[in-house]
Amino acid sequence: MKNFILLLVVIFFTSCTTYLTVTLEKEVILYKTKKKNDSLHVIPANTQVYLSKRNKKYRRIKYDNYYGWVINPIYTESVNEVKTTTSTSSYQTKSNNMSSGGSVHVKGYTRKDGTYVRPHTRSRSKKH
Repeated sequence: MKNFILLLVVIFFTSCTTYLTVTLEKEVILYKTKKKNDSLHVIPANTQVYLSKRNKKYRRIKYDNYYGWVINPIYTESVNEVKTTTSTSSYQTKSNNMSSGGSVHVKGYTRKDGTYVRPHTRSRSKKH
């Protein structure tokens, strides 16, 4: 029984990852694993993606229907942070509600309560 509870705790803590919504400044190669010999896709510059906060060199990334790893991406942050569980497809964003020039396209997402938010544009957050 202790092993089962320990297993559940480990699964819970490894399944939650904090993601940033960022715009890539340079083209990056998306890899299936942290090894460089299994590239999946090339993500072009000026693309908005979800990037993990965990590691500085290797970062977990979500782009369209692709999930994988990138190495040393160069990016600018679009929103403070996005928290998501890797086992679901719902996203929740935090924003300052401060605007500066420009707007950001927000993809459609499902809230935790089950309501769907349609894709829309919003004001870009100020950089600090």
